[in-house]
Amino acid sequence: MGYSNNHRHGLPVLATAALLLACGGELEAVNADSNLDDDAIYAEIRQIADAFMAHEPMPGFAHEMTLAEAYAWQDRLVEYMEPALGPVVGWKTGGHDPGPGFPTFPPGGIRGAILGGMIFRSGTAVRLDQTRRGFLEADFAFRVGSDRINDAQTDLETLAGLDAIIPFAEIPDPYYEEGTRSINGTIVANMGSRMSFVGEPLLLEPTEEWIEKINSFTFAVHDEHGNEIDAGTMAGWYEPLAVVRWIRDQLRKSGKRLEPGQILSLGNIGILRQLHEGSPRGPAYISNEFILSYYGLSEKPLSVTIRVDRSQ
Repeated sequence: MGYSNNHRHGLPVLATAALLLACGGELEAVNADSNLDDDAIYAEIRQIADAFMAHEPMPGFAHEMTLAEAYAWQDRLVEYMEPALGPVVGWKTGGHDPGPGFPTFPPGGIRGAILGGMIFRSGTAVRLDQTRRGFLEADFAFRVGSDRINDAQTDLETLAGLDAIIPFAEIPDPYYEEGTRSINGTIVANMGSRMSFVGEPLLLEPTEEWIEKINSFTFAVHDEHGNEIDAGTMAGWYEPLAVVRWIRDQLRKSGKRLEPGQILSLGNIGILRQLHEGSPRGPAYISNEFILSYYGLSEKPLSVTIRVDRSQ
């Protein structure tokens, strides 16, 4: 399986050096593979993308390099997949919740790109054969409203650069060759991002009241019969506006700016359910709908639904 060959091959050595000079403290890490040919690494990147698109195990990426370099190779993977999955329409992050750190995420958090072909409307049905290691994940997202988000420092300034909350759930598909997953491999493989589901946006206002609601709203997941699967609160989880600034600053290190209209997925809010039998993370989800609702942000709950089609 292949994509357009019109993308440039990897990162020339001078371009890599220029990128690293812009990345501050991350220069302290030494790239042990600095003599490896960029074309050889780019061939591995294409193999990872091809395996992902074909629902085959993604090969490992064992190279030692700085985080800045790993994100530069993520960019190349995203470019390679754009002809099939469309342009970047947003960004996602993970690793900011208060639980134990995920061993294949960088300690400070991780980011990935959301492509247009990964976005689905609430209520879209998913067959089990559309993923291999997929799991249902309750998330939270904003929509960028203004370019001023790129200079925001306070919560109020950050909120002024956003225009809506997006009810957001996703199905990542971290399907790797056994025993090969690594921090750099998770970065270059774009976190195994496969499907994201969005509900109707709720427009925001830059006020202290909104900041309080965003930091303290509650949420729950129900099945198609109204049975509660799990519930929680954003209070004590992560501060959404702080995570927005984190991903903004992380993108800046790669020479990128947030753009109006982009979706910012801030990561897991504590409710995960496996789709497939035999997962070490727990039993498979047996209901036919995964309905995530937020409470306390508006008069009515905000919801997004993932349907599971078990007819095949």
